[in-house]
Amino acid sequence: MDSSTSLPTSDHLLTKHLSLETGDVRDAAVLLHQFNALSLGEGNLNAGANALAAMALTIANIAPSGSCLVGSDDDDGLSVSVGASLLVRGALSCSIIDDRVLALLQKLQGNVYAHIRQRLDRKKQGEDRITEFNLFANKGEEDRPPTVLDRLEKNSFMTDACFESEWRGLLRPPLDPEIGEITDAPVFFAGIGSEGGLDSAIGFANKGRLLVHTALTRKADAALLENVIREVVSGCPRRTLLAVGIKGEVIASDPHGTLDELLADRKDRGWLGRMLWLGDHADGPKFGMHGAADAMPGLRQIGDWFSLAVEDVAATRLNIHKSSPMELKLPMSGGQIRWNTFLLGLDRRFPGIAGTLRPLWASLVFGLYKIVSAAPADQRIQFSTKHVEALARVLALRMVHHREVVLEEGRRQFIEALAASFRLKLLEGPHTVRDLMRRSDKKIDADTAREALELLTYGGSTVCRGRAWQLASSTSSRALTLDA
Repeated sequence: MDSSTSLPTSDHLLTKHLSLETGDVRDAAVLLHQFNALSLGEGNLNAGANALAAMALTIANIAPSGSCLVGSDDDDGLSVSVGASLLVRGALSCSIIDDRVLALLQKLQGNVYAHIRQRLDRKKQGEDRITEFNLFANKGEEDRPPTVLDRLEKNSFMTDACFESEWRGLLRPPLDPEIGEITDAPVFFAGIGSEGGLDSAIGFANKGRLLVHTALTRKADAALLENVIREVVSGCPRRTLLAVGIKGEVIASDPHGTLDELLADRKDRGWLGRMLWLGDHADGPKFGMHGAADAMPGLRQIGDWFSLAVEDVAATRLNIHKSSPMELKLPMSGGQIRWNTFLLGLDRRFPGIAGTLRPLWASLVFGLYKIVSAAPADQRIQFSTKHVEALARVLALRMVHHREVVLEEGRRQFIEALAASFRLKLLEGPHTVRDLMRRSDKKIDADTAREALELLTYGGSTVCRGRAWQLASSTSSRALTLDA
């Protein structure tokens, strides 16, 4: 097989898939084999798939703002921005991603801080040292060209056309970037453990984009994660003095199953749907190796190539002399159309998923391509974007299935608790549905109340007489209200 990193175009064969296709698990298995996911997961294919997805998305998440997949000339200018937030669930996946992904980001970000500290320390030492230049004001300073604002302030003789051109210049990046752009805003990745940390990270975000990691180890951590999503993922920070545009992604770790507790307590947790869920014990389609995968060459030492890819993308992000986003061009309209169609088919089951996961396929392609490109030429592999689609569909369906299972279990527990409370009230005598709703300490509707009463009836505890419900052994003749 050709070792070139150019992507095949087999994904342009249009197919219909509002649900998982029979070949998707097989195609996903081929991709996982090509990227050595079993090794990434230390023998656990599920954890390896999660690690591979996290690696690809991390590369997309630290790329310069506006980085995207760009369609070919036949795609009529189609482009999809890359970057997607994720919630990693389960002790094994959290531990592997912490070691293989987050530790690398922390090291690289720490190195940037170290260089800034070194520069500031040396600058301070230079200012404290008396030299010949202190005797002559401005001696040795280089003349710097005027900025757009300088020209607008001083050149009052410019024509209207010149002024219009200069004002437009304010909307473009400065032509003469300074190293202060790095020292003043060096943060591309931040681990957040408090509101103060979130304040600081937003204030020092590099080029308006930020990748945040936060841990969800107990229900109390939900408030911080919610604020991170509202301010970073939504792009609407509320804690900056200036109207600085900050938008980014979040990697949340949930090693102890806190997500299930948050979903089961029946509070509004819509913000949890702003992330892709990657779990150890996911419901829905299962990953598995198939014979078709054995014939495909695999990429070895993927951790090394991931590290090099992250360094390459982060260096491009920090480059003050190049402000343009990274673009990967390939035929993509067929794949993105199919992907959006698939997500819309899931949106009723998981409201909002079509918006949250719209960039997932493009982000996976972008990140995996960068990993392959970082490998030596003789070790590179070809991979099909159709197989990436298959992996994305499996991940999306697992997320939907898990939410449904948790909500169903939470609903069952809620109805059982409600039925128990109703039984205590019926000890006092017969009640109508409306009586029980009024006396309940939970806000419930009539259908929910009847569901709890029917559960008692199935167990032989209650009977319905007209509009009134009473215990099966009750002989109370207490008067009843007539409203149901």
